[in-house]
Amino acid sequence: MARIDDIKSVCDRLAPLGWRALLQNVTRNRLDIAQSTPAALQRELTRNLGEIDRTLTGFEDFAAKGNKAITPGQPSLSLLYHALASPLVTRDHEGRPLQGFATPAELDLLENFIFSLAPVSLPKFIRDNGGASQVAVAVFSCEYRPASDTVDGRHADLVFSRTGIARVGTARPRYHPDVRGFWPEDEDNPHGIRVLPARFTAWLAVRRKGRDTRVSPILESSVGGAGDEADRDLLVPVHKLFPGSDCIEGMDLGLSFGAHLFNLKIQRVHKALGTDPLPESFPYVIRDREIADWSAEPELGPGWLVPAVRPSLVEAAMVDGKPLTFRVTPDFVDVFAAFEPSTAGVGRGSAPEYVHARTQVKDGRFIDLNDNTDVVGAMKKEPYDALHYVDFSGDGWVDANIPALAGRNIPFVAAYALVCAPDFFPACGQFEVSEWSRSKDIPAQFSGELWSVSPTPLSETRLPANLQLEGNPFEADDTTITAVVGMGAPEGLPAVWPQQPDVLRASSLPDDAAGVFAPGWDVGMDRQPGADGVGHLASYALGSPFPEDAKLCAALSTFWPAVAPDVFRTFATPIGNTGGTVAPLTDEEIGQAGSLPWDGITGPRVVSHNGERHVEIASFLNADYVRQVMQNRLSIRLTAQISAEDYQDRILAVSRAYSVAGNLSDISEPRREWLVLSFRVITSADVELQQAQSEAHTILRGQIYRMELCKSPAVAAREKISPYLDRFPLQDLRFFFASPDSKAVLTKREHDLRWASASSER
Repeated sequence: MARIDDIKSVCDRLAPLGWRALLQNVTRNRLDIAQSTPAALQRELTRNLGEIDRTLTGFEDFAAKGNKAITPGQPSLSLLYHALASPLVTRDHEGRPLQGFATPAELDLLENFIFSLAPVSLPKFIRDNGGASQVAVAVFSCEYRPASDTVDGRHADLVFSRTGIARVGTARPRYHPDVRGFWPEDEDNPHGIRVLPARFTAWLAVRRKGRDTRVSPILESSVGGAGDEADRDLLVPVHKLFPGSDCIEGMDLGLSFGAHLFNLKIQRVHKALGTDPLPESFPYVIRDREIADWSAEPELGPGWLVPAVRPSLVEAAMVDGKPLTFRVTPDFVDVFAAFEPSTAGVGRGSAPEYVHARTQVKDGRFIDLNDNTDVVGAMKKEPYDALHYVDFSGDGWVDANIPALAGRNIPFVAAYALVCAPDFFPACGQFEVSEWSRSKDIPAQFSGELWSVSPTPLSETRLPANLQLEGNPFEADDTTITAVVGMGAPEGLPAVWPQQPDVLRASSLPDDAAGVFAPGWDVGMDRQPGADGVGHLASYALGSPFPEDAKLCAALSTFWPAVAPDVFRTFATPIGNTGGTVAPLTDEEIGQAGSLPWDGITGPRVVSHNGERHVEIASFLNADYVRQVMQNRLSIRLTAQISAEDYQDRILAVSRAYSVAGNLSDISEPRREWLVLSFRVITSADVELQQAQSEAHTILRGQIYRMELCKSPAVAAREKISPYLDRFPLQDLRFFFASPDSKAVLTKREHDLRWASASSER
């Protein structure tokens, strides 16, 4: 069957669902996808359409040079592809919701059709692009994005990376056709998290220097350095590869993908401990389909890597019905009540940074060491056997098998595949927050004071993929594998596209993932053995299982901005080199109100004790995220709604309150001195806000937040009332209304009669 027959089936299905009328009215020459024959449809799709109405919603960012429904070899210049693939095209020309959308499989067919109209001659392609050494068959993960989310903001376009990121979950993936993407919320279960697939595609690609590539920019401070970015080599996709005789002239291509995935966390723990011989079996090494496999869903089409769905994100490690353990000695126990393999001198990153070790196994019984008031003391008391826990994250590679191109002196280049922990802020992109952190939107007084770890996306890391995986195809000098690129050459300075509506869909590209630091959230860093060993990415450098490290990231003040929720105010922990709440969660999001704390642990509450008010707060060291995850108590129902703009607003609002509380000192000091006892989103109709504005003779602009702050307790002032709960006297309670858009903050001490206005900037 000719390829146009597939496209006609797609058009015939969609035409009566509003698409025929929309496409007729968006073009002066009235594109009509309801044609009687495949041949007539092909003529219609490839003719010049004249002027295109780019004032219609969703078409504003269609490429200015596009004037056909299908432009051979150029998806971003193809109006039909843009209309069907853009998440902003959801209504017809009269504003009525479209009644159906293209499936991922249909979009894949449409891409193949676009490139089938411009088949390449392989010898000419190689000759025109600098010879065989400059050409490769490369695997990319890709997404079609609105202009503001592309590498240079010029127009809606396909965006690519040689790293694809899928995420684990407890429920099957669900594709949302209107936004052309996946979302991790399980609408049937507030404590369920859907797996997020990643799409991989194969391309004829060309090596180009950074200066000649449409590539997402990076900072000088990025891991791996940005100083020589212009001279780095990047692979840029040029021609999509797909099965059939109309892709490359004179060849009939077959194509399949292979996924090679590893979770080596438990094996690496035992390597650090000197276990010999080093076991290779499950769960020391978890491989391939135990982690993820290719989707067989017809509506998704080829190339979708889907993580395995598990009853819970973490499981006890059992072998033949018996618990798998490791030996804990006092020297390996750190101040976070975790097992830290790096204390064995094996080098940071060569094993999981933190390992859960609070389940003692003794005489076949499981003993929860969290039940000890001094949990660290219990762990250091004497050597014991601790239970291993398994998560099903991992890393590896995806390669393409194309027999017709084998043996033609063209290298095949695999993509780096990551299967990561959930992102608890899927609506808040890492790159968006990173861009904001560099902007002038942050008052100078707060700039540089917000995070101990900057919100650097993985796309800005310049490190090779995991060089120590068995049989890996990666090269030590391939440091741009996480870069995000676009097709074609750069056209001068990047454009600045007006802000576009947020689309609630998850991304599988590295600009939406966290970068690498101490050790990271999505991936860590290791070095090859030896004094001159090359640093590289490695997922086994993360916590084992991942909630053990997630707890630290969450408690230590947005230790990974835009992925780790900030729950410093849930614990008020005195441990660590960070202090105070940076990006506060609301009372609802930490369970002070409602019943859905994101981590299953309720935030602080004010109680009466011996006639005085105290604050009861969860004990950081005894709180156990591994237990919470195994009992499926985590929830992204509320945090998933936090957009990048919401996230930024919260940071600025609480910073303004800190500034006023600290008499305009650097916010890092008052942030350590004051605990955010309550944080709520307020509407302009709030009665207390109206009273405060009236008394202070000040009207706040923009989104407004109400906060209660009290003095943070000294360690000695905290009373342990149970292993899981601390208590301290409530001191110096203050109230604030603040907005990111107003320098003025409304403030009142507990016993003040009236609200006052104070400036939050010097």
